[in-house]
Amino acid sequence: MKIKNLILFVFLLIFSFSHVTFSKEPGKFIEKITSEASSILASEDSKENKILKLKKIAENSVDIIGIGLYSLGKHRKTINSDQKKTYNKLFREYFLKSFSNRLVDYSDPKIEIQSEEKVSDKYTIVRSLLVATDKRPEVKLDWRVYTKDPKNP
Repeated sequence: MKIKNLILFVFLLIFSFSHVTFSKEPGKFIEKITSEASSILASEDSKENKILKLKKIAENSVDIIGIGLYSLGKHRKTINSDQKKTYNKLFREYFLKSFSNRLVDYSDPKIEIQSEEKVSDKYTIVRSLLVATDKRPEVKLDWRVYTKDPKNP
């Protein structure tokens, strides 16, 4: 089911501001990303172009290597550097394909930012809502935003 795929994707996201030039405020950062993704999905672009643009958003805003290493868990300590390079490359390809393919069929999703909960200087939970339509129910989404350097996003 597509809603479950979107929810799975959202929970996998661990954002890193290390190379992103979005807002310093996590809520505005999420708002910018979701707005940009919504514009792409609502556009008349071909499915292939939408996928390319969605991948670009992910490459610029998601710490894909961090998610990959988190996914490895304790096993990341047992692989050598060549294995880690290979894994990172394969995980990146998998993540971008999975991310873009799960979202590309949504047309004009509306996501409203509800609140922000600052857990620490480097960690904020942004609560949002995927607005219901006649084709899908309302879905609550929590974004976990991690900032490596709060003074220099």
